[in-house]
Amino acid sequence: MVTVFALGFGASTVYLATHQERTLLPPNMESAITVSSYAVSDTYLSEMAEYFLALKLNVTPENVVRNYGQLLNYVASEHYASVQPLLAEEATQIKQQKISSVFFISSVNVSNEHFAVRITGTLQKYVGSRALAPEPMTYFVYMSYPSGTLALNRIAKQTKEPTS
Repeated sequence: MVTVFALGFGASTVYLATHQERTLLPPNMESAITVSSYAVSDTYLSEMAEYFLALKLNVTPENVVRNYGQLLNYVASEHYASVQPLLAEEATQIKQQKISSVFFISSVNVSNEHFAVRITGTLQKYVGSRALAPEPMTYFVYMSYPSGTLALNRIAKQTKEPTS
């Protein structure tokens, strides 16, 4: 009887430890988010995707190295070797050509089951003090959730707008 109780208690403790939800309010977040060991809320995915995209696109020659360094802190280890050289090359180009950019978000769509977020908006770039024409853009932010920690896999620009 004691063995059965101990097994039942142990199993329920493991279940609670791995399925208990936690609510967090990380820096730069506008609302509370909910995470568990296996899943996250749409709000968390949305706000983290927006944060990642801001680090990538809201850059100047003066802050690009810092922004990209912060972004790399979130990159999943299995994707780091492919993402880091691309960001380093972009940072060099941004500094050499004195490029600044800012992205204005107009819509965000979350695919929670795929840990992916589609973000549409307008990208405004500057070369020196000269503004280039604003561009409507769509980006996909792909993430993963290994061991209960959100990681960035990649940010992809949609190359062609779908025709309706």
